Amino acid sequence: MIFVKRPRGWSSLLPPGLMLALGFFILNLVRIDSHAQGTASAAPEDAALGAAVESYFAVCDRKDLAGAVALWSDRSPNLAAHKQSLQQLFASEELSDGHPAISRVKVEGEKASLRATIARTSINLKSREKSEQQLIINFELVKEAGGWKVWRYALAAEDLAEALVKTGSRTERSALLTQERELVTGGLGPALLARGKQLLGRANYDQAKEIYELVVEIAEQSGDGKIMAGAVRGIGDVHRLQSDTARALEQYQKSLKISEDLGDKEGIARTLNNIGVVHYMQGDYAGVLEQFQKSLKISEELGDKVALSKTLNNIGEIYRMQGNYAEALEQYRKSLKISEETGGRADIAGTLNNIGLTHSLQGNYAEALEQYRKSLKISEETGSRAGTSLVLNNIGVVHYMQGDYAGALEQYRKSLEIREESGDRLGISDTLSSIGDVLQAQGNPTQALQFAERAIDLAQRLGVPDLLQQALTTEGKAYVALGQPGRARQSFDAAIASVETMRAQIAGGEQEQQYFFASKISPYYAMVELLIAQNNPDEALNYAERAKARVLLDVLSSGRVNITKAMTREEQEQERHLNGQLVAFNSQLYREKLRPHPDPTRLAALEEQLRRARLDFEAFQVNLYAAHPELKARRGEAPVIKAEELATLLPDPRSALLEYVVTDDHTYLFAITKAASEAGVEVRVYALPIKRADLTKQIESFRGQLAGRDLGVRAPAGRLYQLLLKPAEAQLQGKTNLIIVPDDKLWELPFQGLITGDDRYVIETSAVSYSPSLTVLREMKAQRNKHWVNEAGLTLLALGNPAIGQDTRERAALSLRGAKLVPLPEAEQEVKALGPLYGAAHSKIYIGPEAREDRVKTEAGQANVLHFATHGILNDAAPMYSHLVLARGNKNEDGLLEAWELMRLDLKARLAVLSACETARGRFGAGEGVIGLSWAMFVAGVPTTLVSQWKVESTSTRDLMINFHRQLKAPSAAAGATVMAEAWRQAALKLMKNPATSHPFYWAGFVLVGDDR
Repeated sequence: MIFVKRPRGWSSLLPPGLMLALGFFILNLVRIDSHAQGTASAAPEDAALGAAVESYFAVCDRKDLAGAVALWSDRSPNLAAHKQSLQQLFASEELSDGHPAISRVKVEGEKASLRATIARTSINLKSREKSEQQLIINFELVKEAGGWKVWRYALAAEDLAEALVKTGSRTERSALLTQERELVTGGLGPALLARGKQLLGRANYDQAKEIYELVVEIAEQSGDGKIMAGAVRGIGDVHRLQSDTARALEQYQKSLKISEDLGDKEGIARTLNNIGVVHYMQGDYAGVLEQFQKSLKISEELGDKVALSKTLNNIGEIYRMQGNYAEALEQYRKSLKISEETGGRADIAGTLNNIGLTHSLQGNYAEALEQYRKSLKISEETGSRAGTSLVLNNIGVVHYMQGDYAGALEQYRKSLEIREESGDRLGISDTLSSIGDVLQAQGNPTQALQFAERAIDLAQRLGVPDLLQQALTTEGKAYVALGQPGRARQSFDAAIASVETMRAQIAGGEQEQQYFFASKISPYYAMVELLIAQNNPDEALNYAERAKARVLLDVLSSGRVNITKAMTREEQEQERHLNGQLVAFNSQLYREKLRPHPDPTRLAALEEQLRRARLDFEAFQVNLYAAHPELKARRGEAPVIKAEELATLLPDPRSALLEYVVTDDHTYLFAITKAASEAGVEVRVYALPIKRADLTKQIESFRGQLAGRDLGVRAPAGRLYQLLLKPAEAQLQGKTNLIIVPDDKLWELPFQGLITGDDRYVIETSAVSYSPSLTVLREMKAQRNKHWVNEAGLTLLALGNPAIGQDTRERAALSLRGAKLVPLPEAEQEVKALGPLYGAAHSKIYIGPEAREDRVKTEAGQANVLHFATHGILNDAAPMYSHLVLARGNKNEDGLLEAWELMRLDLKARLAVLSACETARGRFGAGEGVIGLSWAMFVAGVPTTLVSQWKVESTSTRDLMINFHRQLKAPSAAAGATVMAEAWRQAALKLMKNPATSHPFYWAGFVLVGDDR
């Protein structure tokens, strides 16, 4: 099953998964504004104590660090921290202190305490900004060698804040505030806010709320709007951490209005960040990214590194949730670097956890555990119970994924205990669902159901759709194991409804939508298996279709969003800049690769620069959708194909539709055919006895033999036929046109090259084409009908053997397109031969320096048939950067027509032929098919593509392509219509009959994807 066990806990230090800006105020020695009161004591030691304090301030004015340290007791446990704070103060400020007023002197033997009130003028060394404050400081001193030494130095407001936290009753707090009236209008508010944040980290939510409410009262009395906004925001944080999103949002909106009225950009940024977190919890990813981007912009303007680090981390979380792991890691690393600079240990722990989670999702378990253990150590050292419980939960996920169920349960139970003690309802629901998964895997569905139901109850009350769909899927599987299919179906349907709700709120364009859905198809496939077990193939097929090619379906049915029209001038300029970076780095990289002896160090540096430039460009694209909500595509509006519509995909009784579903433990084949005497179709499903892992191994082995032209390839070709097609052989008897919807690794299997029971290749008896889904095929056929042109009127745009620089003139012994950037004379011959077939009036043929990238972008939209005969470069790590190599043309292009660029073109062509290497390959997007060049062509509007599955040989490819176009232009006997799949079959058969090119390496490497007619 396409099911990624996702680490629970939302991947950050705080339970909802995002590290929050909690209105944190950094205090230093010069930021208290209060008024000293009281008179000096009459004790005999007063003069000596006053002199010691005066000496301390005097050496501070001189920035005499050694002198200041000499005034301290060597035995003081506070000396090291105070020395460090002085170093930071001296490095950033010029100081001028007035005469300290001493009060509250108390002497007990060799120990003394007092309060000093002093006016301080400071000038920031960087901004030269001058400020004046009144400091109220508590000193503790000890007598050593006849003189008084400083033992402790603390802002009086900090001491009062600590006392108020420790005081249990409102009466006692009121008495303290009355006694310390001079501090109430000074630095008490910030000090209490800091204590509230500490209480939140320890999950003491009730006490944190009391402290924040106390700050609200103090701020009302003092009229301090900034402190009021911070306190209200803190109350919102309490509600959020208790998963009361409605109340949290209410408090955040109040805080935001206060900050906006004050013009407090820092407060605005922090509150926007927290509002984004609430949207995140509610599954509104477009809304959350919009808030984060606003917050990020303000934090950058202010130079607020702490807030900047948190927001970058949160943006990384959105990318992770949507499945864009490369971009998520990039944001996390930026965040981590800033947190390490500022020394924010809690933030460091949270980001390390996020990095570990992202590695876990990609199956890099060793790296994930390393990051988790670093995070756990910091969380335990700082006393963060929320962080500790989160990391324990995620370590449990790693054990689960590795099959260590006992180890997983141990970690989950530790996490659950902490979360239950702290009242973290979201975390509790999360861990309950995880425990249910383990119990289900251990064959204990009764207990699994109990935990899943508890998780569902909490997730429903909290309104968290992602957590809800996971728990519902676990519940459904438990009901299946308990023999209650009716209730299982209800659970799966509810899980699917939750996924569909989230899917409508994804931030970004087509690629971001695909990333998101890839990790959410588990309930769909669970439903498919349930319905198959109930012998209900029609409905099972419906759910299989609901899980496939949804992004393509949206684009084909609703049209793409025109991003450029909505962009501001600044955004257009930024896009040009980012695009220019991509062009520059691509060009530099390829020039380096073309040198006789490339410099490995420079290559590595350029590749890293290019990787970062790509991530920046992708982030820009996503942010556009956040900045322009009107760009949000209409999603989920196209209905899944109905049973009565299937017949329209079968042009005659000789055709068959074959759709595969690959899960972890099973593989299924849906076969759809119709009889000559019947209007309807017959849908049958076959359970194939192979697991995903074993199927993957067999396909990879077979592909290796094909690519190596192994003469022993017929044996594995026969075994794969027996496994994948033989079970439906009776139903497929006499079928000469097979339309296949692969799944998972089956996208890399050339079915046309399998050997039937009578020792013939499948292509010898049947034309073969492929489609991302049957529903998409329906839409593609509608596209074809919309842009239908008779074969006689087809217009061709063909580019071949582009000029890519003098350094590419060295020839390889065997020209495998994509192996080296050598000239391709056969590709030139290929496109030249196409001109006469279409006629000069209906064709444009470009070769050498005229086969330019900019020409494709300006002229491709007018052609009915596109043909590229050039180098194709597959990017396994980032398939949307796979590309076709063309002549550079103008300075704004790099000659690399990448998949993401293709996707943005507005094409009207019926057919695109990518006569290059591995153009059919890419990343397997669960629920979407292969994401790469062919996928980009579909998004751009081309219903049919001819693409390659491995590195092809130039001479045979030339002959194959010319024969295909010749067949395409020759009207068939069937009412003048030409079936593309049959034209391709005839071209391949001609090559097969030549002894020199009879091996399937030469003719089975290309596949027709999309509308076959």
